[in-house]
Amino acid sequence: MASYQGQYLYMALTLVAALIFIAWAGHRYVGQTTEKQIARIASRTTAQEHAARLQQQLQDLEQGLGQQIIEPGSVPEPELKKMLAQLDARFRVLAQDLDEQDTDQDVLQGFISSTDLSAFRYEAMSFLHISRNNMLRFPSSYIMRAYMQPRSRAIKDTLDNLIYQTPEATQENSFSHLAYQARHTWQQLLSEFRLLVANRFSVFSDTPQDGMASRTYNVQLYLEQMRAILKKLEHTSPPENSLPLPEGNWQHLYQNIDQWEKHYGDLVSSLNSDNWRQDLYMFKASLQPKIKTMKASLASLQNRLGAQASRDITELTDSTSRLSQAILVMAIVGALLIISAYYYLKFRVIKPMSDTAHALRQEASGDSQVVIPIPKLKETRDLVEAFGEMRRQVIKREQRLDHLAHHDPLTRLPNRLLFKDRLEHALQIAARHNTMISCLFLDLDNFKQINDTLGHLAGDELLIAVAHRLKKVIRGSDTIARLGGDEFAILLEDIHEKAFARNISRKILEALQEPYIINNQEFHITASVGIATAPFDDNQSDDLLRDADAAMYEAKRRGKNNFQFFTGDLLHKANQQLDLEQRLRKAVQNNEFLYHYQPIISTSNGQLIAVEALMRWQPEDGDIVYPDTFIEPLKNLSLELRRKLGDHLFQQVNQVQSAALQQHGIPLRVAMNLSCTVLRDPTRHRDMINSIARLEFPSLINLEITEDTLMEDLANARALLGELRQLGIPLALDDFGTGQSSLNHLRSFPFDSIKIDREFVRNISTEPEDAILVQAIVQLAHSFNMKVVAEGVETETQKRYLMDIDCDYLQGFLISKPLPEQQLLELLATYSNSGN
Repeated sequence: MASYQGQYLYMALTLVAALIFIAWAGHRYVGQTTEKQIARIASRTTAQEHAARLQQQLQDLEQGLGQQIIEPGSVPEPELKKMLAQLDARFRVLAQDLDEQDTDQDVLQGFISSTDLSAFRYEAMSFLHISRNNMLRFPSSYIMRAYMQPRSRAIKDTLDNLIYQTPEATQENSFSHLAYQARHTWQQLLSEFRLLVANRFSVFSDTPQDGMASRTYNVQLYLEQMRAILKKLEHTSPPENSLPLPEGNWQHLYQNIDQWEKHYGDLVSSLNSDNWRQDLYMFKASLQPKIKTMKASLASLQNRLGAQASRDITELTDSTSRLSQAILVMAIVGALLIISAYYYLKFRVIKPMSDTAHALRQEASGDSQVVIPIPKLKETRDLVEAFGEMRRQVIKREQRLDHLAHHDPLTRLPNRLLFKDRLEHALQIAARHNTMISCLFLDLDNFKQINDTLGHLAGDELLIAVAHRLKKVIRGSDTIARLGGDEFAILLEDIHEKAFARNISRKILEALQEPYIINNQEFHITASVGIATAPFDDNQSDDLLRDADAAMYEAKRRGKNNFQFFTGDLLHKANQQLDLEQRLRKAVQNNEFLYHYQPIISTSNGQLIAVEALMRWQPEDGDIVYPDTFIEPLKNLSLELRRKLGDHLFQQVNQVQSAALQQHGIPLRVAMNLSCTVLRDPTRHRDMINSIARLEFPSLINLEITEDTLMEDLANARALLGELRQLGIPLALDDFGTGQSSLNHLRSFPFDSIKIDREFVRNISTEPEDAILVQAIVQLAHSFNMKVVAEGVETETQKRYLMDIDCDYLQGFLISKPLPEQQLLELLATYSNSGN
């Protein structure tokens, strides 16, 4: 009995030991397996997040490249390069995640290779290079510039020689008549050719091919007419009193026309090819398909990783279930000891793992507030702690993203969103405790000039230095924010009088006046500050910020480098400005704007050689309003209204030119002013060029740009003026001597003439210095082969002096005041009848 009892005890002890061993081994196995499976799930979740971000970066890059095609230069090149670098870095992170985890080969099938990404990056950089260079973007531009323009110029010069070497055309002088006809036909041919090129760029219609076919037919027709006229001209004898024609004149002319026609055929072939625009062709044929392929690959990868993660969770749940069943069977067989062991495993192993798996499912479904229980088992506890550390890192990343969303990335200051939130909170506290707050709106003076001179990187350094100085001036409890560009806002809380805001503003201006050292150069900058105080001015955040902004503009108006408090008068002015803008919108809709034309005469023969178009506003119920009142508010109108106004004004120019030619036989040249908004907006560039091209006489348009407008954006000005010069449109530098342009700018820009400002002309008869300066300007312009127009000529003394110093053209009230269209046509009749 004792032996049986011993054997039973031995067997029981052996069974208990075996069960304990099995339970311990199962516990160890399940713990390690679960840890690996959860780590695998977390790794695949991280890989999914990286793939999603990489896919979003591809989407942003595709939009940026597409925007570069629609509006070249609208997306800065450094930004696109930064996006490519971020794309490459994110790809490496994702590839490393996939290498570190146990990922099936079918999941990685079709994934992006580093070679494919390098090839895509190289093509994207090539695309950026092409999009910045018009000669690379449009292959046809090289044909026009290198081959066709020299031939066209030679043909025009030859025809001009034929005209100038013979007397004026009469009924008896058929040779002169044919020469004029040949030149007119050639000008019409060039106009049709320009329209052909413009139609290729979808300027005139939604179906440019139809317009191109029509213009191609017209060009060919004019070529045939040109040859027919030249044949007649070659067999027509010139008048006896004409100069002898140069030898080989006809052969040279025919050769240039043949060569022009040959290159014209090459250009038409280029325009009709698929790669007529190289950047668009490259984007559609290569970049966009590759982006779509990579996005599809990433989407497929996310799906496969998600499917694997779901399978891993299912396997984890199944393993837990199987282990629970096995322990239950062993507990029944092992009686109380097995039951004890079962409960031990149930509450120490299985339940913590089940709770952990359930928490993981909730986390995977998007519940970021789930609480994962801390088990007592060391292995499971280590796993949960590791997962908790991962969650804390994710929360930190979210906090960093939240910081970026509410702070300026350059200066690390709060941005507009955070500033408005703090301003609203401060207004609530001030209302509750009956205290005051002040809102300061600060704008740097002439910051754009420094930005254009030194570049954007130096401009960024200057903004960082300004932010650093502002932090030193204000209290720790106050808030300073960068609203955008060179605009800053400062919130002064818990103040008891306006004098505090005045003192802070004075300290700010003094601090900013200290010199800045950037790129080993010393610079000085000032600021204009507007101050609004609650509750005296306004008690709403948007209104208070608006009031401070209005006060800042008043500080600008008063000479800059000062501060101004908001007053009711400023609000009245703002309301008047708003009312004026509303009236201007209606005026544009009702076509109330018109041109008056001021004649410009030649000093050599007194002939009227051009008129300047000056805008006027004629309200239906009022007197004429001059540009000083409405020109600045017009810039705030929508692009659609400004296009409508431009089309209406160009129609008036076309109308007066047609009337001058039909009624008096005078090809009237019209000088028009180029607005600064045209320089800043690429869309306005194209609108203006299209409007000129649609005119009946585009070659009779002169464009004038002031020195100040030129200096606002030198890069865009150089591109636009170069394009206008290629179209054969004469350019004039207006108000010369009053702006900031240098002699280098005068030499490097394609100006045909300059206009001396009336301020210099007014005193030439009384101020010797002004007289000497005007004479020097005339000599300087002539040395650059430019013509000179003197504005504001009002006395005979001024006129005689300007003629004595060889000034080319005169404009002013002595010649004529600006005239409406009908009065101008009457004046042209007097010139036509007098033979001038």
